[in-house]
Amino acid sequence: MIRFAFDSILLFALVIPFIMAVRISPGNTPYWLFGIIFLGLLSYLILDVIKIAEKKYILLKDILLWGIIILVLGSSFASAIIFRHITHPIYQIHDMPLQQEIAIRYLLDGKNPYATTYFGTILEQWHYSDTEINPALYHFVLPPFYIIFALPFYFLSNQLLGYFDARIPLLFLFFVLLFIIAKLIHNPEKRRIFLSVLAFHPAMLLYTLEGRSDIFMFGFLALGLFLLHKEKYIIAGIPMALAFAVKQSVWPIFPFYVAFLYFKTKNFQKTIFSLFPFVITFAFAVLPFFFWDKKAFIESTVLYLSGSTGNSYPISGYGFGSFLHQIGVIKDVGAYYPFTIWQLVISLPILIFLYKLLKKIPTVSMLIFCYGIFLFIFWYFSRYFNNSHVAYLSFIFITAYAWQNHNEK
Repeated sequence: MIRFAFDSILLFALVIPFIMAVRISPGNTPYWLFGIIFLGLLSYLILDVIKIAEKKYILLKDILLWGIIILVLGSSFASAIIFRHITHPIYQIHDMPLQQEIAIRYLLDGKNPYATTYFGTILEQWHYSDTEINPALYHFVLPPFYIIFALPFYFLSNQLLGYFDARIPLLFLFFVLLFIIAKLIHNPEKRRIFLSVLAFHPAMLLYTLEGRSDIFMFGFLALGLFLLHKEKYIIAGIPMALAFAVKQSVWPIFPFYVAFLYFKTKNFQKTIFSLFPFVITFAFAVLPFFFWDKKAFIESTVLYLSGSTGNSYPISGYGFGSFLHQIGVIKDVGAYYPFTIWQLVISLPILIFLYKLLKKIPTVSMLIFCYGIFLFIFWYFSRYFNNSHVAYLSFIFITAYAWQNHNEK
C-alpha cells in the first residue's frame, strides 16, 4: 500500500537544515555519520511505498524515527559539549548554562549563588557587549532547582568524563519531554509528526543546543501536564512545582492551573487539597535559598528582571519596551520603567477572557493554550521580549495542538 505520509517529508525537511548548520562531530566532517543519517531518512521515506503490513510499518517507522532523533540530537549535543571542552569554556554556549556551572561550584564550596557576584569567573569572558557589562555578573536569575537538579549529572559527568557541561541534564529533560509526547498521542502518524516538530523545531533547537533553559523547565512542566491529563491531580503538583522552581517563565500558568483544578474537581476544598503537593514541593526547593539570604534571593529572581535593582536586566528584544525606547519615551534601557502598569491594564482583561474560555473547555490543551496567550501578552509588555521567548511561545502552541490531537473533545 502506497501511503506518502506527511511525517516522512516533514522529518527530511527539518533534519537536513539542522545537520547542515551545526557540528555533528567534534572533529573533521563525519561523512560516515552523514551517510547513516541519510540512510535513515531514505529508509523512512521508502517505507511509505513498499508493501508491508500496517503493524510492521508502524513499528519500523517508530524505530527509525527514534533512531534518527537519538542519533542527530545525541551527536550534535555531544559534539558541542566535547568541542567546547577541547577549545574554550565559553565556546558556543549561552551565558545561563555557563552561570549554572559556576553556581554549582559556588554551592558545593558553601557559597550562596544568589548572594555573590560572578566576576573573576569564566562568565566574565563571555561576550555580552562591546560596551556594556553583562548584568548576569551581578545576579543569578533562575530559581534554585535549576541548580539542584543538575547536581547528580555534575557528579556523574565528572566521574565519567572528567568535566561537566550544563547541556547534559538539559538533553536528558529534552528526551523526557519527547517521551511524554510519544506516550500521549496514540495515532501513529500524528505522533510521528509532533515528535519530529518538537525534536527538530527550527526556531527552538539551536537555542536549546547552546544551552538555554526553556526545555529544562518544560520537561518538568510537560510531566505535570501529562499527569493532569491522566487526572492524577494531586501527584501532578510535584513536577508542576519543580517547573516553577526552575524558571519564572512558567509562573503565568499558575492562575490557569488553579482554575483547571477547580473546574475538574468542582470543589473548593478538593482544589486546595490538590495544591498541597505543589506548595510543599516548591517550598522545599526554594525556601532554603530564600532564608539563606532573603534580600539577595528576591533581588536576583524578581527585582533584577523588573528593573528594580542597580544592575537590572536591560530593556531588550522585540517587545513594547524596545518600541518605547525607539520612539524616545525610554532614554536608558537599564533604567526602571513601570511596565507593571501596562501588564495589568492589558493582561487582566485577557486573563478574564481566558479564564472563561478554560471554564468552557477545561482540557489540558486549552490550559496550555491559555498559558501561551497570557505569557505572550505578559512578555510583550515586559522589559524584555527576546528571540528565544518567541521561539518558546511557538513551542507552547505546538504542544497545545499536539495535546488536542490526542483524544480531547
